Amino acid sequence: MGRITDNRADVYQEITDQMVAMLEAGTRPWSKSWNGSTAPNIPLRSTGVPYRGINVLTLWVVAMTKGYASPHWLTFKQAIALGGCVRKGEKGSTVVYANKIVVDDKGERGGNGEDGKRQVAFLKRYTVFNAEQIDGIEARYPAPLPVITATNPDARDAELDTLFSRVPVTVRHHGSQPYYQPSGDHVVMPEFADFHTGDDYYSTLAHELCHATGHVDRLARPSLISTKREDYAREELVAELGAAFVSGAIGIKLHDREDHAAYLASWLQALRNDKRCIFTAATQAQAAADWLLSRMAIDTAPELEEAA
Repeated sequence: MGRITDNRADVYQEITDQMVAMLEAGTRPWSKSWNGSTAPNIPLRSTGVPYRGINVLTLWVVAMTKGYASPHWLTFKQAIALGGCVRKGEKGSTVVYANKIVVDDKGERGGNGEDGKRQVAFLKRYTVFNAEQIDGIEARYPAPLPVITATNPDARDAELDTLFSRVPVTVRHHGSQPYYQPSGDHVVMPEFADFHTGDDYYSTLAHELCHATGHVDRLARPSLISTKREDYAREELVAELGAAFVSGAIGIKLHDREDHAAYLASWLQALRNDKRCIFTAATQAQAAADWLLSRMAIDTAPELEEAA
């Protein structure tokens, strides 16, 4: 039987370091403001099924740094099976999926979880390539259209209004600051005209609704009502990521926050203190986005992410 080693945890630190480097440079890894006015595309597997959680963030970072426009990602074997060929010298990108094994007190694998044995969760990595790194598959993977495409990003969009109206959370319009009020279970938004663009309004609304998913009658996220500073930072990170996932699914550009610098500092501290923080936040954000999108009637059915 094999022994579990600390090397299995390296992927947590590797991806956390990647996110920290982006934040230190003043860039949110989940923001596509670096790509002009284009709304973010959720990365897709060879089957067209969207990636989820932390894999969305890691592939967004690669697309950002390498300038990839295609949302499609394939393993080496998948590219060959489709008649494609990864170009010589191209470097793959890491994606992960979670698994569990049973170990004893000495770290040895095996057993059924009883008699002193325990389950240990770990991440398994595999390598994928963007469609732009692969020759011979161009016709198979055209750029997809977003679910909603606003004809005028500065104007109200009737289709987006319809989607958000389906979410069973009360939204009130008054004041100058957006926020979610847990005690009253409602979102407060400034008037639409107070935002610079329509996308700013809708992505801000998505952010506040992501907070609302943490209510005890929904996903019951403890960080929503915690008074600890570190929990507040984590909750804001969940809402930021959740809004990015929702925005990517419905085709709107994420709002650039005016308090950008202050939140970057708090997120940096959280990630430096806990290498699993970004993974937990991405998982909770995906759950928040799934809750909202399911109410909007946008299909987000998950599928197991495995190496080919």
